[in-house]
Amino acid sequence: MKEHFGNLPDGSEVTLYRLENGGITAEILSLGGIIHRLLVPDKDGKTEDIVFGADDVAGYLSMSCAASVIGRFANRISEGRFTAGGKEWITEKNAPGNCTLHSGSGNYAARNFTGSFDTSEDGLVGLKLDLRDNGEGGFPGGMDVTVTYTLDASGNLRIRYEGTPEADTPISMTNHVYFNLSGHASGSVEDHICQLDSDYHMTHYDTGLPTGDIRSVRGTDFDFTSPQPFKRGFNSSDPQLSRNGYDHNFCIRGRGMRRGGVVKDPKSGRCLEFFTDLPGVQLYTGLHLLLKKCDGKDGAVYSNGDGFCLETQHYPDSVNMSQFPSPMYKAGEKFESETVYRFFAG
Repeated sequence: MKEHFGNLPDGSEVTLYRLENGGITAEILSLGGIIHRLLVPDKDGKTEDIVFGADDVAGYLSMSCAASVIGRFANRISEGRFTAGGKEWITEKNAPGNCTLHSGSGNYAARNFTGSFDTSEDGLVGLKLDLRDNGEGGFPGGMDVTVTYTLDASGNLRIRYEGTPEADTPISMTNHVYFNLSGHASGSVEDHICQLDSDYHMTHYDTGLPTGDIRSVRGTDFDFTSPQPFKRGFNSSDPQLSRNGYDHNFCIRGRGMRRGGVVKDPKSGRCLEFFTDLPGVQLYTGLHLLLKKCDGKDGAVYSNGDGFCLETQHYPDSVNMSQFPSPMYKAGEKFESETVYRFFAG
């Protein structure tokens, strides 16, 4: 079903779409493709909303990127410049370190998609969202973008990203959803247990911009090769964790569609396992929420460490680092990627 959620400042309507399947309910907004609510049962069958959000359109416009689709290029681009199609392109610089973060004003987070339900596959409930990217923020050419959310009977929320560019360009789309498996208003996720299928992570400067180096996780507070609580990085002496939490790209083992890891909340028993066909995932525990506590939906106030993101992606600044898997797509070459978040209780 769908219903009116609000209006943007220009008067255009924001629609809420509701998907229900397998005991899970997902509410998706046309605004930014935002996952507004995600209702998931715990080990006793009690359902809670496990994603950060806002009560209205104004709240989402002031809550940077929360639960929204990020594109055309997620994460950071150093000095806001790269070469594509034999030409240097300059993108809007909007973050510390003189870099472009999440595509600057070209980001899809504040864009209103056109939506329609897609129930063509048996056992699936889907929502198709479309928008036109005209190269806002300084990116090459235009691109028609489609993001499809699908919820199946086994607790899998699939997000499929598609786009065919009209010019050579970097593309890396993701979703910036913050999870708290105890419930979105439950406070710190420090006791959540995380395991990642990753042996290496990218290092970065204090600004968050990648250095270009890859470091083994072994013997560090980045080692989630076996299950570990997030709190190990919240008070770490590792210089890479000087801001009391994670905002780092982990290099997922293998290629193609594969498992990336799992997070469990011991209190509720809720588990989130994720799968991706992209090379990396940004583990983010809301560091910037420490700077200004964020008013959320249902009277919640979110702060650093109250949620975590698993942003599947091409490596940050890979547009400028030839040693990393390339995020570059030729004119007419279709970008296709899928992320799966699987929820269960145990």
